[in-house]
Amino acid sequence: MATETSFFSKLEARVAEVNSLLCIGLDPHSKEILSADESSKATPQEKCDAAFTFCKTIIDATLPYAACYKPNAAFFEALGDNGAATLVRVLKEIPSNVPILLDVKRGDIGSTAAAYAEACYEH
Repeated sequence: MATETSFFSKLEARVAEVNSLLCIGLDPHSKEILSADESSKATPQEKCDAAFTFCKTIIDATLPYAACYKPNAAFFEALGDNGAATLVRVLKEIPSNVPILLDVKRGDIGSTAAAYAEACYEH
């Protein structure tokens, strides 16, 4: 039977490995991944692909320094039906030795609250 490593043990090992306490947020704000014009013309899948590319670019650039990653569920939920699948695609890009802290808090700051509202009322 395989034993799972606790989040904190994994985090401690990763901090020692990269000598860093840096937690990288993965927040694919719709306004940052596509221009307003592109967004209005993009299909739901194209929006998901843009969010994935945005996050993968951040992961690739920060992996040597990241103690952990913190994707924000609100921005993936705001992508609609394929948002959860996009989040899974992003998570698969993070090596298994790097901890992931999924940000799913509600009642957050303006941009996150707006993304939750979009997920609830526009999809």
